[in-house]
Amino acid sequence: MARDDRRWFVWVTVLLVVASLVPYLVGWALAPDGSRFTGLLFNPWDGNSYIAKIRQGYSGSWLFRLPYTSEPQSGAYLFLLHLGVGHVTRWTGMPLIVSYHLLRLAGGLVMLLGLYSLASRVTAEAGERRAAFLLAGVGSGLGWLMSLLGLATADLWVSEAFPAYSLLANAHFPLAIGLMCLIASAGVGVASPSTRGGETRQDALLSGVGMVAAAVALGVIQPFGLVPVFGGLAAMLTARTVRQRRVPWPAVLWTAGAAIAALPYPLYMQWAIRTDPVLAVWNSQNLTPSPPLWDWLLSYGLVLALAIPGVLVAARKRTDAAWLLLGWLGVTFVGMYLPLPLQRRLSLGLGVSIGLLAGLGWWQVLRKRVPGRLRLLTQRTIVGLSAMTPVFLAVAASLTALQGAGLFYLTDGEWAALSWLGENAESDAVVLCSPEMGIFVPAWAGARVVYGHPFETVDAERREAQVLAYFAGEMDSAEHDLLLEDARVSFVVVGPRERALGDVLPSGELVFQSEDTSIYHVDG
Repeated sequence: MARDDRRWFVWVTVLLVVASLVPYLVGWALAPDGSRFTGLLFNPWDGNSYIAKIRQGYSGSWLFRLPYTSEPQSGAYLFLLHLGVGHVTRWTGMPLIVSYHLLRLAGGLVMLLGLYSLASRVTAEAGERRAAFLLAGVGSGLGWLMSLLGLATADLWVSEAFPAYSLLANAHFPLAIGLMCLIASAGVGVASPSTRGGETRQDALLSGVGMVAAAVALGVIQPFGLVPVFGGLAAMLTARTVRQRRVPWPAVLWTAGAAIAALPYPLYMQWAIRTDPVLAVWNSQNLTPSPPLWDWLLSYGLVLALAIPGVLVAARKRTDAAWLLLGWLGVTFVGMYLPLPLQRRLSLGLGVSIGLLAGLGWWQVLRKRVPGRLRLLTQRTIVGLSAMTPVFLAVAASLTALQGAGLFYLTDGEWAALSWLGENAESDAVVLCSPEMGIFVPAWAGARVVYGHPFETVDAERREAQVLAYFAGEMDSAEHDLLLEDARVSFVVVGPRERALGDVLPSGELVFQSEDTSIYHVDG
C-alpha cells in the first residue's frame, strides 16, 4: 500500500470507528436521572443475549447453555467467540460491556482492513479503489426515506448485510465480514500471485496460509459466511479454468484445503444442536426468512443501481477478482431464497459484493459521462446519499437514548436488584420476571429466566403467555404453583416493569428490597 493510500485508509477507518461510538456515548452521557445505561442500543434483545453469553465465559465456562430458558441443559461448545471474550474479561477485570465494545471495534477494524485489501485486488487504480471501498463500507439504501412512510426495509434491521450497520450493531458481524474479505483477497492472491505487481510465490504461500486461518476462524464465528465467499472463489476458479483451458491446481488445492479446514466446527455445531433436545427446540424457533426481492431493491437503492453496470464491467474485465465478486453475489442471492430456516443469515457480507461492484460501475461507466470538474463532487454526493441510512440509524439511536427508552436503561433499583442476584443466585437459578425484565437478567445477573427472548426461550409463546398471566393476576393458586414448580423458579422479581402488568403479590420470602424493585425467594 502506497504512503498516500495508507494515510487515506487510516483516516477514513478512524473516522468510521469513532463515529460508531457516538450513539453509545450519547446514551451513556445523557442517561436519565435514577437510571443506568446498559451500553446497548441496536436490537437490545440480541445485544443482551451476547452479553449473557460473554457472562457465561466470565463465570469460567466453555460450555454454552441457553440462559433465556428454565430447562436444565448439559451444554455444548457453541458461541466460542463470546465465551472466550468472557474468559479474557475475567482475567483482565474489565466490565463486560467494555469488553463487548472493544470486541466490536476490533471487529470493525478487521472488517475495514479486509474490505480495503479486497478492493485492492479488484482494481489497482487508487481513486477507483477508494470509491469502491466507500460504497461497500458505508453504502446502504433508501431505508431512511422509507421509514418516513412507515416502511422498515432491510437496511434498517438486517445488520449482517450492511458493513456500516454491522459496525454499529454488534461485534461478530463485522468480524465475520472482515474474515470473508480476507479469505477472498487471499484467494485471489493464491490464484494470481502477480496481481499487485510485486508478489512472489512466497507471497502466494502466505496468502494460502492466511486463507486457511481466516476460514477456520470464520467457521467458528459465523459459518454462514463460508457459503458466499467460497461460492465466489469457486466461480473464480471455474472461470479461470475455462479461460485458460487448464486447472489452476495450486489455487484449487489451497481453496479446497481452506474450505475443508473450516468445516469441522460447523459440523460439530449441527450435531450438537440436533442431538440436544433443548438446543433442538431453540433451533426450530430460530427462523430468519429473507425479505422479498423488492425490499432488497429499496434496501440497496443507489448502490444497487450502480452495481448493475458494475456487473457488466466485471463480466467484461474477466479478472479473478471480478469473477469472485460475481460469484459471491450470485451465490448469496440464490442461497437467500432456498427453502432453509435461516435464509437471511446467508446475506452476511452481501453489501461487500454489491458495494465493490457499484464502485466499478461508477468509476468505469458513469464517471466517464460526468464533466471532469464535476466528477469529485458527484462521487462525494453519491457516497453521501448511499450513507444516509447508517447516519439515520445512528441519529435515531441517539434520539432514542435521549428519550430514556426502557429497553436501553435500567432504574437504579433494578440495577441494584440485578447486582444482588449476580452475587447471591446460582448460575442455574431461574428467575420469574416480566418479559421485558427477562431480557436483562441473564446478561447482568447471570441467572436464567422463565421467559426473556422470542428465540432463545424454549416454547417461547407459551412461556411468555404464562409470565404475562402471572403478573396480571390472571392465574388461580393451582396455576400459580404449577408455573413455579414446572419452571423451577427460585426467585421472583417485582419492579416497575412487573407492576405495569398487574398488581399480583408473589409468594415467597422477601430477600431484597430497593426503592422500586423487590426480590422474593421461592422455596424448592
